[in-house]
Amino acid sequence: MLSNRADSFGKRWDIVILGGGLGGLSFAVELCSGDLSTVSVLVLEKRDLYTRDRTWSYWSSEPHRYSHLERKVWEKWSIASRGVTHEQRCPGWRYASIDADNFYNAALEIIRSSPNVALQTCANVTHAERLDHLETVVSLSSGESIRAGLVLDARPPSPSQASGLVQQFFGWEICTEQDIFDPNVVQLMHFEPNANGVHFFYVLPYSARCALVESTWISQAAWRPNLGSELNSHLKQTLGPIAHTVTYQEHGVLSLQSASAPSEKHRSNPCAGLGRLGGTLRNCTGYAFLDTVNHAQQLADSLRQALKEGGKAAWLPLAFERSRTDRWMDEVFLRALMTNWFEGPGYFMQMFGTVDAVDNLAFLTGRATWRQRLRIMRALPFAPFAKAALSQRPS
Repeated sequence: MLSNRADSFGKRWDIVILGGGLGGLSFAVELCSGDLSTVSVLVLEKRDLYTRDRTWSYWSSEPHRYSHLERKVWEKWSIASRGVTHEQRCPGWRYASIDADNFYNAALEIIRSSPNVALQTCANVTHAERLDHLETVVSLSSGESIRAGLVLDARPPSPSQASGLVQQFFGWEICTEQDIFDPNVVQLMHFEPNANGVHFFYVLPYSARCALVESTWISQAAWRPNLGSELNSHLKQTLGPIAHTVTYQEHGVLSLQSASAPSEKHRSNPCAGLGRLGGTLRNCTGYAFLDTVNHAQQLADSLRQALKEGGKAAWLPLAFERSRTDRWMDEVFLRALMTNWFEGPGYFMQMFGTVDAVDNLAFLTGRATWRQRLRIMRALPFAPFAKAALSQRPS
């Protein structure tokens, strides 16, 4: 249900979720299951209205809970630099995209019909204080407080607080008066080499006359490119005299700080993170959607098991776990990029130009075997990556 203020503040909740974005809503939806109906759940969301503010994309080889919301799927994708283009496809795999408002509407509809899960909008959380292992108090800017057995934080880091490596993007969905886009191929990364970071344009072609076009940077947070001006110049060059209209705009900053392995303290922390705060964003790619959805399902499954064995009080949410080897490879790759930003596009071009799509996708989606990881390593230049592997991790 969508909660009113009287509903929210007059009771103690088993679980309170801070933040109703992708991470918070994904977990809330899982808790709407009938076999979890004895668990009372409240989602606290700062915004007052859900609108389209993101476009989530991912590679997938099998259906998932939100597959029916996909706006479009593609079987081919490309990267390009300095006049060279590498195009790949992988049988059984597709690249898919979901508009955020479609996800929000679907999740909110499930919550509305749930007797045990509530959502409170316009709720600005100031802090949470754990009184003991069974009681946490969440305070709001309104002066009100909420009691909870467990609190999980799904609020994304503020873009203004981002430091170290970040991915910055700014995009427009545009409609043209003539056919201009190839609707069968996603332009993943079409690079413009730069000494300040890895800069590329990303294009999701929904049709021959409609596409989301983004200017994207991987760089230090201190670098502030004029993303809007870059995008405008790129469209003028790409479209020429063809008229277009902008129907949607999105922008964001994603922290690519390397995440360490979950500690034992984190494993037993009832205020563990969800979504990006829980470590579901892959720092070498910026992708997080499927890992966030899968983590929500894993948490719900572990709660079911706890209810069978010892009750709600026995449940301890676990942080998302990524392969230690994949984390190490991601860190090495990012260090190598930082050493010479201008050469960065060449590393991606070598991966996509010499490694087949099966091995590339296995690595990018976290399913790679050791043999596949070795093929990725061999495709990259030895000297800069050996140096990166022996150096300090990025700050």
